[in-house]
Amino acid sequence: MSATEEATEAAPRQKGAGSRLSLITVDQVLSSLSNIAALIWVAHAFDPVDFGRFSLIVMVYTVAQVAVRSLISTTVVVHPEEADERPRTILASATVTGLAAGVLTGLAGAGLLLSGSALAWPVLALAVPMPLLVVQDVGRYLSIARREPGRAVVIDGLWFLLMIVGFGGALAGGLDSLVWPVLLWSWAGGISGLWVFVQYGLPDRDGVAWVREHWSFSWRSLVSGVASSGITLLFASLMTLFSSALAVAAYRAATLLAAPSTAVQLAVSTAAATDIARDREDQGAWWGHVRKAIVICVAVGVVNLLVLVFLPDPIGWAVLGEAWDLVQPLMLAISCKVLLMAGQSGLRAALIGRHRIQTAMVTDIVALLLIGVCMVAGAALGDAEGALWAMAVGTAASTACWWVAIAWDNRAPRGRHAARGRQGVETRQA
Repeated sequence: MSATEEATEAAPRQKGAGSRLSLITVDQVLSSLSNIAALIWVAHAFDPVDFGRFSLIVMVYTVAQVAVRSLISTTVVVHPEEADERPRTILASATVTGLAAGVLTGLAGAGLLLSGSALAWPVLALAVPMPLLVVQDVGRYLSIARREPGRAVVIDGLWFLLMIVGFGGALAGGLDSLVWPVLLWSWAGGISGLWVFVQYGLPDRDGVAWVREHWSFSWRSLVSGVASSGITLLFASLMTLFSSALAVAAYRAATLLAAPSTAVQLAVSTAAATDIARDREDQGAWWGHVRKAIVICVAVGVVNLLVLVFLPDPIGWAVLGEAWDLVQPLMLAISCKVLLMAGQSGLRAALIGRHRIQTAMVTDIVALLLIGVCMVAGAALGDAEGALWAMAVGTAASTACWWVAIAWDNRAPRGRHAARGRQGVETRQA
């Protein structure tokens, strides 16, 4: 099937900006709820050690997700015309990348099995559906880039519903091995990933063609994403050297409660990146999208602070069980961090949407290094509470980095950016 026929077969329908943002927000919340619901169930049904192990499993998936988003999804968002015209080619790239992620996860699980680690079977349980989990996530961003976020809501809603049904069956059957929540959570996502093929058709044959065409952008995005994940994992591991296991669990639980707010902020930034990319020819249009993103995210941050700081103890106990006593003193710190993040909302989207990936890559790495160093230093001085307050300081510094990057980019001659854009087009057409 040609690109023209493919585009005709599934031409995106246009929605108003407000409607799209609402649906993207609903989708991001649904996506977060799948992870949050699984973590809450494990927190209530298993001991703290298993909760920590399950958190590591989720982190393994998150690392793979960030890598694929950087390589494929971000590129889709900033090239929305490709999403309109070649969805099956993009899905082919997602399928090949997902298979690679599944193999790597399986090899990691095999290594853990040989070493006798309790994480071995849960990691292997994640490895099997990993290719479909990758397709599911790319399908979400494909829908957003095509201005059809309702399709993303469908596949994320399907994941959530299948997982809840599975959890109900596990509770009724008395299944108490950590492998079961991993299976039920990841396989629900994998099955929902199959629906992406219903929405857009089966992938084309050449699974690396699309990535190869956009490699000049994708590799920088990949470096940024992988470096960000690697830095986050490194400093999270270092935190365990300076803090107790309970402090680490409290830190994870506190970030869990802030997840809905960060999901909304991510939704706003994603919508801004898509709109900025589509309006890229209008030199001044991007600032309106950034200003709107900041206003919305600041409002969300204020609401998040009021809700978490004044959250009644009965609700905290219902969500986190006995862990609530450890987490309650951390609410102000994590809320301040979320609020400070609002100050940079839309700034990365402004760089990515206008194809300033080199500047975004460098700023990503510098900002996360600042946050990571602050987190470890804070953990060494004051356990989980110290880590979160230090992260708030690091977030403020990272926000300053993004504003400096925007200011620097705006001072660059317009001709330089235009030349780079023409060069990228010529490279793809060659």
